[in-house]
This record gives sequence, structure tokens and C-alpha cells, in this order.
Amino acid sequence: MGKKKDTKKEAEDEIQQIITLLKTCDEMKDIDHEAEANMMETLIAIGKPAVPSLIELLQNHDTWMSSAFAADVLGKIGDTRSIEPLADALEDFELGEHAYRALKKFGSACISDVIQQIEYRIARPIETGTSLDLITSHALKVLGNIHCDQSSHFLNNLLDDYISEMPDETFDPTTREWKYRNVDFFHLLDCMVKQQNTSAIPHIRKARDCFPKEYTDYIICQIAIGRLKKGKVEGYLPMEAMEIAMPSGMIMDVLSGGQYDWKDRFDEEYGEYFDEDEE
Repeated sequence: MGKKKDTKKEAEDEIQQIITLLKTCDEMKDIDHEAEANMMETLIAIGKPAVPSLIELLQNHDTWMSSAFAADVLGKIGDTRSIEPLADALEDFELGEHAYRALKKFGSACISDVIQQIEYRIARPIETGTSLDLITSHALKVLGNIHCDQSSHFLNNLLDDYISEMPDETFDPTTREWKYRNVDFFHLLDCMVKQQNTSAIPHIRKARDCFPKEYTDYIICQIAIGRLKKGKVEGYLPMEAMEIAMPSGMIMDVLSGGQYDWKDRFDEEYGEYFDEDEE
């Protein structure tokens, strides 16, 4: 275990030694896991004095290994000065998962900053690149995993506005120029399920009824409603939507000439969510 430092100077020296070692690890693109654990314990023991240096390390996204390390330690130290820079890191493809795990530890204290990050991106969507609809996924996941009225209210209103802004004709949400191109519909629903706040049900029902019953969008909305009613959080709706739309087993069965012996198990897996839905 790291020991509490006797003097400010001693702590500052140790922080800088660790930062130097981490930057060396970045250059080598490798880090010893035992050494990493020891450095983490030492910085956690130092606590708040280490936060400014860790934030600086976090914000240097060119050094992914040490930035991820910094996010993990900041989450464990729990100083609220870390919230804003961690929220800013949520959009980073590799660093975002570490920032998400760190922010979860702050609970409802981080919600306002995370919501601000999402609102900023919706107002200024990124229009080119890959996986455009996943840019807000880590931020939404923070809201989904921190159960509070503020996050539930935001997610409910976000779904309502998403549906109100949706064009009438069929379109690709990742290529059309519209405000929600950086938000994935099924991921948003999944976060609402993870919230386990039944206030979401009428909002999801309203979204569901915008689609024909045979559409995957309608089916996923109904699954989300069913899980909220039954208090279940298993599954990941974006992946399930892909599997429902194009069952991998059926595709393998076709390609194998029927040798895969695929059977439709939709009712077995999801039937319980399609009981009569009473308002």
C-alpha cells in the first residue's frame, strides 16, 4: 500500500517521478502491471495534491496509456476538480471507457457536466468520420448507470426531442445532416433501461408508436418497455437490434445450406416483454 507522504515536497517529487515513468511507458508502448498497480496505490495515497498533474496527463490524448491510467486514478481519488476534464474525455474513442468508469464513482455530482457535454455535441454535431452515432455513447452510458431524477429527466426529454426531429422518410441517421447524427437511438433506449426509472415508459411508448409494428425500432422499444416493467437490465439493445434485424444464425444457416440448423428463438427470448401493454 502507498504510504501517506510526510511533506509536500516529498509528495511532489514522487508525483513527478511517476509521471516521468509513465511517459517512458508511453514511448515504449508497454507498462508492467505490477509497477502500474504500485504507482496507482502511491498516487491514491497522495490524494488531492496529485490531481492537477493527473488532469494534465489525462488531457494529453496523444499518450493514450498514461491518459487512461490518469483517468482510472482520478476516479479513485474522487476530487471533483476531475469531473469536467473526465467529461471532456468521454468522446475519445479509446479513452472514453476509462473516463466513463471514473465518472461513475462520482455519482450524481457529475451529471450536470456530462449532460453539458452531450448538449454541446448535439448543438455542434460531428459530421465526418466513422461511428458517428457512437460519439455520445460513453456520456449517455454515464447517465444510464447513475440513477437520479436529473439523469432520468434528461434521457426522457432527449428521446422525445429525438423523435420529434426525426424525418418522416426512411434515412441513414449517420449520414443525414440532422442534429442527432451523433446519438444512437438504440443506445439511448438501452441507457434508459439501465436507469430503471419507470417514468421512461410513456416516453418510450410514444417513440414506439411512431414505427410500424414490424420494424426493428418498434420491437426494440417494446423490449425496453418490458424490461423496465419487469425490472430487468440484461442485454445490450444496439446489438440485439442488429441480431433481430439480421439473425446471425439464420445467415449462417443459409450460407451452410441448412447445416447450421437455425431455429427462431425470438419468442423464447423476448416473448415476456410483449404482454399487453397497458398505459
